[in-house]
Amino acid sequence: MHKGIQAYTIRDYLGDREQFETSLRKIKRIGYDSVQMGTPAYMSAEAVKSLIDDIGLKSCTAYANFETLAADPKAIKAALKEAAIYGTDLIGIGTLPESMRDSREGFERFARQMNTVAAELYKEGCKLIYHPHALEFYSLGAGRHGMDILFDETDSACVYFSLDTHWLASGGVNPVDWIYKAEGRMPLVHFKDYAIGGGAPTIEAVVKLFAEVGEGNLDWVNIIEACRKTGVQYVIVEQDICKGNPFDSLQISYDNMLRFGV
Repeated sequence: MHKGIQAYTIRDYLGDREQFETSLRKIKRIGYDSVQMGTPAYMSAEAVKSLIDDIGLKSCTAYANFETLAADPKAIKAALKEAAIYGTDLIGIGTLPESMRDSREGFERFARQMNTVAAELYKEGCKLIYHPHALEFYSLGAGRHGMDILFDETDSACVYFSLDTHWLASGGVNPVDWIYKAEGRMPLVHFKDYAIGGGAPTIEAVVKLFAEVGEGNLDWVNIIEACRKTGVQYVIVEQDICKGNPFDSLQISYDNMLRFGV
């Protein structure tokens, strides 16, 4: 499995082209071989591709705005062009709109929209890839969640997922179970730990933290085994909030992944 990073982790160190290059070279020196990111406003996709090739990194997805894709055929063509530049067949989108997050009908509507957009991408050899957080595990009753609709009612040939170990745990489900469930539809997984911090003011409070891989409460041995058995190609470290310098956190995650045999 390739070891990569989600550029959101180092978002404060990507302010201009010089910072961008310096930060990606740091990532490479740690040992990562892949990066997941959108194209920054101050560079073209062609310039980004040339730079990451020079550094020795690979971009595993392209990114697009889903609402724009759904509304404008030209946006489909632009997303396909960017994916071709980056040499990937995966086009990532953000979380479903807020207006759709609190009802069965909303999740069903978004699933239909994903199918429509994904079908257009699939005609040109690309797949849509969706990154769930915790909110998709909104309970619809009887043990069913919004995420079940997004998974079960989308086309498995062209709608893929990039599950996130932290958000799965935060959503109250077992990451290992969902990794197995997504077999064949998940070329990459986001790795970050789910930690409980000290100092809770009341017994009911949960001090939930984003943590480096192996520094929290998740069952990494079985998570990694599930990734291997289901054919995950990329494990992408993403830490939304780091206690200190994010490059130090990325080093810790990398070292712990090596310790776990990734």
